[in-house]
Amino acid sequence: MQVATATAPTSSRPAPRASGFVCDCLEVTECALLETLSKAHVRTLRDVRRAIGAGDGCTACHDLLRRYLEAAR
Repeated sequence: MQVATATAPTSSRPAPRASGFVCDCLEVTECALLETLSKAHVRTLRDVRRAIGAGDGCTACHDLLRRYLEAAR
């Protein structure tokens, strides 16, 4: 008997945190971040911080935000 195993779809995009936010301090959603990253002038963490504020709190999300930036390139 074969057992089917579920696998997550392969994607270069990171997953948001369990809270659903990519930045918990400022409650920035993945949707808001992806919309922001689709704009040509947003290419660095500093750009993201200026555009939507994500990463301006405790900075714990900086690694995650950098992964989204890298995936958007």
